[in-house]
Amino acid sequence: MAKTIALVLALAAGMLAQDSAAVHRRLALDLADKKQWPEAIAEYRKAIALDPRDAATHYNLALAYGQDNNPAAAIEQLRACLKLTPESAEVHYALGMAEGQDGRLDAAAAEFRRAIQFKPQYAAAHLKLGITLRRLGDHTRALAEFREAVKADAADAEAHYNLGMELKADDLAAAVAEFRQAIALKPDFEKAHYNLGSALRAQGEQGAARAELRQIQELREFRRRLAQSKTLILQGDELLRKQDWNGALDLFQKAAAESPDLPTSHYYLGVTWQKKGDAAKALAAYQKALELKPDYAQVHTSLGLLLWRWDQVRALEEFRQAVLCDPDLAEARYNLGLALAQSGRLDDAAKEFAEAITLEPKYIDARIQLGLALSQQNDLAGAASVYREIIRQNPAFAEARNNLGLVLLQSNQPAPAQAAFREALRLKPEYAEAHYNLGLALSEQGKKAEADAEMEKAFQLAPELRNAANARP
Repeated sequence: MAKTIALVLALAAGMLAQDSAAVHRRLALDLADKKQWPEAIAEYRKAIALDPRDAATHYNLALAYGQDNNPAAAIEQLRACLKLTPESAEVHYALGMAEGQDGRLDAAAAEFRRAIQFKPQYAAAHLKLGITLRRLGDHTRALAEFREAVKADAADAEAHYNLGMELKADDLAAAVAEFRQAIALKPDFEKAHYNLGSALRAQGEQGAARAELRQIQELREFRRRLAQSKTLILQGDELLRKQDWNGALDLFQKAAAESPDLPTSHYYLGVTWQKKGDAAKALAAYQKALELKPDYAQVHTSLGLLLWRWDQVRALEEFRQAVLCDPDLAEARYNLGLALAQSGRLDDAAKEFAEAITLEPKYIDARIQLGLALSQQNDLAGAASVYREIIRQNPAFAEARNNLGLVLLQSNQPAPAQAAFREALRLKPEYAEAHYNLGLALSEQGKKAEADAEMEKAFQLAPELRNAANARP
């Protein structure tokens, strides 16, 4: 019996460690998304300490070390990962990248070969092996690897460019063809334009060579204008946050003048005109942004919000387009949910709010709207669960406690409803709606004097609530 208890306790401890490791992994992933590498590394290390046999955590920790310019530590983690997944082409490839970052070219080449052994059509591994062999001076084998990279992924501009570079010494015509293909796949590929111009000049095609050099100058000017536009947009966004609409508008207009084909400038112009109350100019700016980038999800969302006041059918379609363009944009899901809820389609709205929460677990507004949609569908238990989760995440959120109280009151549970309202009032003493709802709960329990006192406090704080009280049967 004692051994059985010990085994159960050991299993429970192991499960608890894995759960704790999962928490650290999630934190690390969030930090990595924000490029906060030292903090992400610390969380990954805590996860590994609790669950050392999780290969994915070793791999992700290695990537974080690579981003933090610590290839030696990345190599250590990737080797640990390979002990758990020895035939993973991706891990061998990552180890090759780390070895190369650490200046160990022979070791890097060996790892790229192992990646190819387990995944023969691994285009990126062929490309990196070719680059490594070229650096080692083995041009014959490098050329063979670049050919394999192009064969494995004909749409890889870098592979065509590197093949062209290797061909340039002995076969100018073939090199020119590869540079042209790289540019066809990636028109702003400056190095390909430069080397194409150089190869054309070597072939005696001076006019074509000069055209490539002009293209480089145009690309550089384009990038300069683009960089200036992005700087202006960032400055304008800062003014938007400060509600300086005129200052923001001036910067976004300058950004649009610098780079007329940059949809972001027109999007922010639309946002600013909307803030200034000029719906016609906002509409024109959003339409220009969509003309330049039809799958711009944020623009579809903003356009839907603008249109909602006078054309709800079209607005709803814009919200749908936003979700189609970017199904992982939580804001798009949330706004589509709001539109569906206001159209009376509560079941569909609840699904969109739930999707928004899946994408952003801390999206409190989406949780609140999900709770409202569920309560309106008479799924009171589901709504109560939603509000309890909000309270768990935000214990000081008085509005969530008030909403929980309302759901409990609808569920004929006046005593726990009363407790929820009292807690809301402890957090926010002048919360008129909570005083009013507490009065309802007390009235349900037959406590008329206390109920009247709470109602009177509510009316003093928000006189319009008296009309709601008079409208009650």
